[in-house]
Amino acid sequence: MKKIKESILNEIAIERERQDRMWGGPAHDDAHVSHDWVAYITKHLGRAVHFPWTPEMFKRQMIVIAALAVAAIEWADRPTSIGSKPHDHAHPTE
Repeated sequence: MKKIKESILNEIAIERERQDRMWGGPAHDDAHVSHDWVAYITKHLGRAVHFPWTPEMFKRQMIVIAALAVAAIEWADRPTSIGSKPHDHAHPTE
C-alpha cells in the first residue's frame, strides 16, 4: 500500500512540475486569486466524469486536480499572493 501511495504522490509531483514548466511557476500563479484556483479545479472535476468515461481519463484528471490543489496551497503560503486582490479577503477564514 505504501508503494502505491508513493507512486501516486510521485505522479502528482511530476504533474506539478509540468504545470510549472507550462505556465511559468510562481510568477504566473501569483497573478491568480482564490476564486481562480477553485474554478481551475472545478473545470478538471467536470472533465473527470466526461463521457465517454474511462478509468485512465479519471485517474489523469485526479492527478491534475491534486497538482492544482498543491499549486493553490503553494500560492496561499506565499505572503505576496494572499490578499493581493480585493476579493481575496472578502470572505476571510476564521
